[in-house]
Amino acid sequence: MNSYSGNIIHPKVSGGRGSGNIEINASCLTFLSDEITHTIPLTQLNISAGGAGNRYIFFKDVSNNEISIYTSEKFILKNTHLTSNSRLVNSIKDSHKTIHKWLYSLATISCIILIFVGLLYLSKDYFVEKIAKQVPKEWEQKAGDKLFSTLSLQYQFIKNDTLEAEFLKIAEPLLKQVKKEGYPVDLYFVNDPTINAFALPGGKIIIQSGLIENAKSWEEVMGVLGHELAHVTRRHHVRGIINNIGIYTLLSVTIGDISALAGTFINLGGEMATLSNSRSFENEADETGWDFLVKAKINPKGMISFFETLKKNSETELTEKLDETIDLSFLSTHPNTQDRIDVLKEKLKQNKDSFIPLPNNIKNFKLRLKKTYQIK
Repeated sequence: MNSYSGNIIHPKVSGGRGSGNIEINASCLTFLSDEITHTIPLTQLNISAGGAGNRYIFFKDVSNNEISIYTSEKFILKNTHLTSNSRLVNSIKDSHKTIHKWLYSLATISCIILIFVGLLYLSKDYFVEKIAKQVPKEWEQKAGDKLFSTLSLQYQFIKNDTLEAEFLKIAEPLLKQVKKEGYPVDLYFVNDPTINAFALPGGKIIIQSGLIENAKSWEEVMGVLGHELAHVTRRHHVRGIINNIGIYTLLSVTIGDISALAGTFINLGGEMATLSNSRSFENEADETGWDFLVKAKINPKGMISFFETLKKNSETELTEKLDETIDLSFLSTHPNTQDRIDVLKEKLKQNKDSFIPLPNNIKNFKLRLKKTYQIK
């Protein structure tokens, strides 16, 4: 005799419900527990599927609907004593249909969810950029201030009001393009030989002395500045954080619950320096920075010549270190420099705008800047 775990709803059971075992033979179905034994003749048995999600098989006596025996073990419907009873064949079939209907519904819902999640993943960049636009700029600025405080301990800042004023005057047409986007821009010079500049969230731009020293023209410097300003206006820092959050938070924010992102953003604010820009972000910064330069009437060719200088410098360093262990992890996240140069050269061919020449005094600026940090 086969036995199945089950439950009974019966007025004589304490609490009205109890658990036990179900046994079936050729003549009857019996529920047995320490508290009660209840038998239903197969000639009086009614079978149906139901309960939450149609997950249970119910057995009732047609002469007494107050008492129900039920189980979640659906294979009970394959019991030979039940299937061989011609009277029960139709109710067993109906029960199977009810169960399968629920399973099909569950499968359909699961497929819809999977499709939605899949579409969300494939369209993640679109959603991430859309979500980033909802993030208050004040969050970025606070995160930028926090990160700037940390960097202040690592860099030697160069203070020279005359040089800063001269730089800002040259960069003014470019900075105006960014201020139109609602970002106040703060520029800082640091004593670092690396040919680089980088943006912090909220509008702070750090320009390293190595960039000025290796630039051949103001157009090159402005090309780099335009690129970094684009990182700010395209909200790459925020999007970098959103890219790293879980799918649940992403879904919550997608439907408008921006507060779900607040804690994540604030907690990560001081660690933004560890979020390197992706290839797509770098390409976007090239595109947007180029547009800023064109609108500012600054010749964007400087961006191209800067990349050529950067490429030459990188190749030289690589040659010098052939016998050393070199960390090339940046190659996985940054676009190929030559590819960027090729793209920008193609844009230059298509450009019809005229540009205003920048002052030809960068050599003098370099000397005065160098004297400033050498004095320190």
